[in-house]
Amino acid sequence: MAFASLKLKPESGASRIKRADDAYSFVAHIWLSYQNKPHWQMARQALHNVCASEQSEFQAWRTFRAAAAAEGWLVE
Repeated sequence: MAFASLKLKPESGASRIKRADDAYSFVAHIWLSYQNKPHWQMARQALHNVCASEQSEFQAWRTFRAAAAAEGWLVE
């Protein structure tokens, strides 16, 4: 499984993203003002392609992780 678990700060609205499905749901439910930011648009696009291959799942994880880090929501 290429999509590793991520811990998020409470202000993100989630505490842990365990799978690509969780990440997809999270991105679909964040405020529109966040969804319109370029890093979340890239994450959403990458998550749409997650079923294509394990490499695309890993790329979606990296893109989602980068978007969460850009917002300051990622717990290291």
